[in-house]
Amino acid sequence: MNLQALIKKIESVDSYAGEFLKKFEIKTKDGKFLFIAPNSDYREWLETLLEGFLEEDLRNIIEIREKEDNEEKRIEIHGFLNPRYTFDNFIVGEGNRFAYEIVREALENLGYLYNPIFIYGSVGTGKTHLLQAIGNEAKRRGYRVIYSSANDFAEEMVEYLKHGKINEFRNKYKSVDLLLLDDVQFLSGKERTQIEFFNIFNALYLLEKQIILASDRHPQKLTDVSDRLVSRFEGGILVEIELDTNTKLKIIREKLKQYNIKTSSELINFLLQNTKNVREIEGKIKLIKLRGFEKLPERKEKNKLEKILEFVANYYALKPEELLSDKRTRRVNEAKQIGMYLCRKVCSASLIEIARVFRKKDHTTVIHAIRKVEERKKKDRKFRHLVGFLEKQAVEKI
Repeated sequence: MNLQALIKKIESVDSYAGEFLKKFEIKTKDGKFLFIAPNSDYREWLETLLEGFLEEDLRNIIEIREKEDNEEKRIEIHGFLNPRYTFDNFIVGEGNRFAYEIVREALENLGYLYNPIFIYGSVGTGKTHLLQAIGNEAKRRGYRVIYSSANDFAEEMVEYLKHGKINEFRNKYKSVDLLLLDDVQFLSGKERTQIEFFNIFNALYLLEKQIILASDRHPQKLTDVSDRLVSRFEGGILVEIELDTNTKLKIIREKLKQYNIKTSSELINFLLQNTKNVREIEGKIKLIKLRGFEKLPERKEKNKLEKILEFVANYYALKPEELLSDKRTRRVNEAKQIGMYLCRKVCSASLIEIARVFRKKDHTTVIHAIRKVEERKKKDRKFRHLVGFLEKQAVEKI
């Protein structure tokens, strides 16, 4: 598809898109289109449009970035504390109250009261906000703080290794009073990174320095993460964070107020029904600010089989499209097989329906996958428990 055809496709979904896209710098590279947004509002507008209303094959050829003034700004976005995230603007409700109180208490006794703290919950429930809030407050009080995501931690470690300065990397992380590591699930499969983090974790723990971690899943559900790290994560306090309906309503009202948008019961109900997390709420509200509420289409609901595919991909820290690809790594193969098995078991879907969702030419691949899972369940006790757990979760979520 050429650029002109792609823009026409986007305009068919949003008639105002042509004007907005004039603000973007658009580049082509390796058969993909890079849209560079002038600011976060335009980036989130296009992200929301792609996520909700364009076909997956189109989303796969589009990359969106926000314009960066310089390298220093890029580093700040990815590795440092954002002053916007504070305790004052963190909205507390039943689903996140315990996590909020634990973190506030830990701030008064860094390293002594609860250590480590492992916060887990689905995407967009406020984990990053909470980590950044304690980081900003601790920094204000004079503590040495590092906030990083697991991916940034890994990339930084590689850069230090390349330049023969790994000891500087270790000393940097071991010198803090508070270490905040976000998106812990992305340690998955990174063996060298896990070794470095294990040693840093132990050093900080022995020095009674505070460690707070956040992940989209419980430590026991982390895949390809060493048992000794999982054991360390479980050695402190585990706190689940959720977005209940009342808290979601409070967040919607507060965000509408922040963006100076007049509230109405129709608008609030629309946001309640068409968003799943805080990121989606803010993205939709920015979209409304740019386009107006009456122009915003409702979410296209996914069917149950697509939801199971996404659920399994998320559990294995994969993208849904990886389960539809020809990749044959052990993790991808296992996720594909379990996904097909759950579609059959949880939804009683036909083999042809499952094949269609997983983009298989015929249903023999589905039969093979389901048999593989059933055979392995008989031989492998740990795998049997895993499949049972995923089946239970799928029933609750789908």
